[in-house]
Amino acid sequence: MKLINIINPTVNIGDLAVICQADDAILLRQDAVYLCSRSDIIWPTTQVFALDSDIAIRQLTVQHGITQLSAERWLQLTIDAQQVLLWQN
Repeated sequence: MKLINIINPTVNIGDLAVICQADDAILLRQDAVYLCSRSDIIWPTTQVFALDSDIAIRQLTVQHGITQLSAERWLQLTIDAQQVLLWQN
């Protein structure tokens, strides 16, 4: 499993889908959590997470299918991943 970190809300989901496998996880952080409130995105994996502190600061409502996660859970997800990427596309 790859953990793909996204920090920018202008990410190209099509480009991301090219490298994303079914068992990969996506983590939305920083301004990328704004993507949590969009219902028009078809994510290339079913494991989509968003950092709860970033969501709370921006007072966002999270769409169905996105799991909020704590910093502690983020750490464990990072440890469990075979590869960790920062997606900057």
